[in-house]
Amino acid sequence: MLTQQLAKILKKLPSPGKFYSTNSLEIFPPRLEVNQIGRISLPLLPVQAEQLINISEQAPYGKGYDTLVDTEVRRTWQIDASNVNLTGKYWQKNLSEIVDKVKLDLGVDCEVSADLYKLLVYEKGDFFVSHRDTEKVDSMFATLVIVLPSDYSGGELVVRHQQDEVKLDLHSVETEEISFAAFYADCVHEVLPITEGCRLTLIYNLIRNNKKIPLPSPPDYYQAEQETTQLLNNWQQALNKKTIKQNLPEKLIYLLEHEYSIAELNFNALKNKDKASADVLIAAANQADCKLYLALISIEESGYAEHTGGGYYNHWNNNEEDDEYEIGEVLEHYEAISEWRSPDGSQPQLPHLPFKAIEFCPPEAFNSMEPKDTEFQEATGNAGASFDRMYHCAALVLWPRTHYLSILNQAGLEASLPVLSNLCQQWKKDQNPQAQQDALTLATFLMADWVADYFDESKRNYRSDSIPSFLICLQHIEAIELIKQLWEIIAKTGLYQQNYATAFAKSSKFLTWPDVVDYTTACITVSAPKAQSTCVALLSGLCRQQKSNTENRYQLSAAALLLSASLAGDDKRFPGLPSWQINKFTLSPDEVADLIISFNLINTEIVEKVLDYMLAWPLTYDIDKILLSAALQIKPSDRNNKLLAVVRLRQFVIEHLQLRLDKPLEPPADWHRPPASTCSCSDCAELNQFLNNATLSQWRFKAAEARRNHLQYFINSNKSDIDYLIDKAKRPYSLVY
Repeated sequence: MLTQQLAKILKKLPSPGKFYSTNSLEIFPPRLEVNQIGRISLPLLPVQAEQLINISEQAPYGKGYDTLVDTEVRRTWQIDASNVNLTGKYWQKNLSEIVDKVKLDLGVDCEVSADLYKLLVYEKGDFFVSHRDTEKVDSMFATLVIVLPSDYSGGELVVRHQQDEVKLDLHSVETEEISFAAFYADCVHEVLPITEGCRLTLIYNLIRNNKKIPLPSPPDYYQAEQETTQLLNNWQQALNKKTIKQNLPEKLIYLLEHEYSIAELNFNALKNKDKASADVLIAAANQADCKLYLALISIEESGYAEHTGGGYYNHWNNNEEDDEYEIGEVLEHYEAISEWRSPDGSQPQLPHLPFKAIEFCPPEAFNSMEPKDTEFQEATGNAGASFDRMYHCAALVLWPRTHYLSILNQAGLEASLPVLSNLCQQWKKDQNPQAQQDALTLATFLMADWVADYFDESKRNYRSDSIPSFLICLQHIEAIELIKQLWEIIAKTGLYQQNYATAFAKSSKFLTWPDVVDYTTACITVSAPKAQSTCVALLSGLCRQQKSNTENRYQLSAAALLLSASLAGDDKRFPGLPSWQINKFTLSPDEVADLIISFNLINTEIVEKVLDYMLAWPLTYDIDKILLSAALQIKPSDRNNKLLAVVRLRQFVIEHLQLRLDKPLEPPADWHRPPASTCSCSDCAELNQFLNNATLSQWRFKAAEARRNHLQYFINSNKSDIDYLIDKAKRPYSLVY
């Protein structure tokens, strides 16, 4: 199997370095001075150990984004580097020797500096549980521990990486000798308890001074490169054979051994075997015409947690066993490949891509991923306990260069649209046939895998602009067959997203008009009972596209009749639907205006019947709120002024207004109004009390400007049916309602 074969080749590569380094060095003890104490004798004397502890602070530890002090996790004393001075004739030379030794063991061949971080004092019983160091400064890649001459026992340093573990005893018997150890920052390590005495330790951050300089080249990997190249070539040939394409992964993912922060995620910072694997794949990918990237594999999960005992618990557990909660049902799951890096150091603008287990090399590597952080939230109120879990792992990801568009398609329609749009712009600007072909290929992938989901009736409230943008791209490259496929989709499923209607209407010019009429009629048959607004927008848009062709517009009569028969008003038109759902179908004033104009352009007999229907159902088509506003929406023009339905609507509204004007004005019998403010202050309470009074027609509110503005804000924002003025006769001014 391809993925297993590739993993086998890479796993056999020799590592250019180890994950840790340790040794001892015969030295002239340095001159150590600490603020507030002065010079410290080496080997460390008990009395000076007490002095150091007295001026130290309890060492904290990092948990997620927090820095905490908990002696159950870490018990030791620390003095900041700013309070420590190390000198001596040979100290810098000794330190350089230590760094050189560490560089060689860790496989680092560029310039490295050691930056003093802390002076630590471990007394009897002190320890530090299993943890990982954070990368405290930019370009830090490892931690260096130097144990100064001191009399103690215990305190072994345990370092773990993958399945490997070393236990390092850094105690030196000779007073002229120091022991040291270094390890990559992502290694899990712990300090076992001090059993006797006191240990004095220097902690350094190891920093690569030039991140652009790559780590050392591995041994001769020629044979591995040739085997990998042949494997990739065979893979491409198999992918190109459609009969077996479905059985092969379109991309390959190889998980790296070390952990890398986002800042250190680049090819030059890869460590040990990760570096060897990358070098082999870079060479093989170039020969096999594949694209290779370094990226971050992420999985995020959340769901229910089950309480197993104990008290309050709510923190990041950093992979440790938790005896308070355990993972229950997973409700949400998200996974993606992101943070793309190229071998040349660039960061390509690739979208987040999904992945499959069969793409991992080997496939079982997917199941071996362990969560980096798990957070449990205790039950609150009616909500049960929950958890959030995250997996992160750096990986090498590659695919054939010729399959780039197929890979991009995996990201989905919205993520791929910018690339499709750019290809269309290239074609439009330069008439580059390759750009047109690439755009057509990507659009075909998107149509086959994603587009249909955007027309699912259950998602009709989805307001994405993706489909209109996709249609625009198809028109740029004149993808007539794909445009036709979209129309075939809405003919079957209906059209429920109003923002799609205009785009479909504009794309109709690429199809034969009889096809457009048939598709439109079928679409309205399906969607009119539940999406009148969208159907109005579609017919209105088609009429605008055919504004000079009377015959073509008339051919939309069947669709217009179907829509007119679905207009709200008579509930008998909607058997089986509750009234609350029918009420959602009521058209807005501008939609009524569009319907009347477009129906007039299609068939004047239909629009006359529609207007009669609306006038017959005044509770649905309120004269003041809908028909009056619709009449005002229809702009006066030579064409509109001649339309019989428009003339009738205007005349009906004018007569209604005239009847209203003929009625004598009388004060209302009930002055009650709905509350205007949700604020609980005394001023708002007084305002609401006035509005709730059925007999009180006026109220004066005398107060400073800020208090008056407070009431006016709620009155204006809630559009309360009351007028007010400011009486400036005396200060403070009064609001008169």
